[in-house]
Amino acid sequence: MARMGLEKSDVQRARDSLIAQSQYPSVDAVRIALGNTGSKSTIHKYLKELEQEQGGAASQNSVSEALQDLVSRLAARLHEEADERIAAKAKEFGELRAGLESGLAQVRAEAAGLRDRLGKETKAHEQARAQLQTETMGRQKAEQQVEHLTERREHVQAELRKAQQALVLKQEDVARLSQEAAKSAAELAHARLAVYDAQRQTRAHEAKLEQMREMELELARAKSAMEAQSGMLAELRSMMDSQRGAARKR
Repeated sequence: MARMGLEKSDVQRARDSLIAQSQYPSVDAVRIALGNTGSKSTIHKYLKELEQEQGGAASQNSVSEALQDLVSRLAARLHEEADERIAAKAKEFGELRAGLESGLAQVRAEAAGLRDRLGKETKAHEQARAQLQTETMGRQKAEQQVEHLTERREHVQAELRKAQQALVLKQEDVARLSQEAAKSAAELAHARLAVYDAQRQTRAHEAKLEQMREMELELARAKSAMEAQSGMLAELRSMMDSQRGAARKR
């Protein structure tokens, strides 16, 4: 960027100083003499005006000096183009990084929601198990009281039907959670692919990939928890089937 307040007189003093030191006053040399400030195009314009004012005396020193000036101007143009490209790449990288951070935040939010739902389901299963234990104690008490056997049997059968309906609902919930876990895993795989592609551009994304790996471990733990819950449901159903068979034999 051009230095604020850069004047033609500043360029002239730098040019004269270089000539006095037997150095060619190219655009780069003048810019260095100015403290690496000022636009190269502005410096070139002022140098050209100074040469025209002095009858082109500096340009007549030698053909090599003119060529050196041309090379300097070309180099300045290349520097400007390189700066533009670097700025464009920086903007592209910023947008990509923002997209990855947004995707990662979404995956984290979904994983947190999944953990909350699993916690609620675990609590519900524990309550159902406690309720089943209470019913078992009630049946044992009914067996000790023969005069109330018929009434107690009808009550147990009604509770058993409710438990079976609850079991069906729980199985549907487990299937829904499994589908959501598969969807989350697919989204996680997509996010990991995006991180992998971004990693080839910069090593800064390695930290993001590590975070996503941690999310994968959390999903694996959630899947293990769901499998454990399925085992509990199977055990619960087996117990209810055994109790129903015992009730029928009576």
